[in-house]
Amino acid sequence: MSEIIRVSKDVKEKLVKIAAELQLNKGKRVNLNDAVEYLITFYEENKKSQKNVQLLFSLLGSAKGIREELERSRREDEGSS
Repeated sequence: MSEIIRVSKDVKEKLVKIAAELQLNKGKRVNLNDAVEYLITFYEENKKSQKNVQLLFSLLGSAKGIREELERSRREDEGSS
């Protein structure tokens, strides 16, 4: 079943270019629907990896906090010796 969506001329031109690149890479005919599916998949995968990057930064931030606390504690220990 098909649906009609409206896009600007500029967006359509970009979508056609993406479809052409996909067609070259796949070596078979690609339509605009295939290009939209590719972009959706790319977006979804990028969104997942973005969450992983945020988790990594969160963990690094926690590690930095722990390191700073250990360094502060070490300085206090050295100062009281």
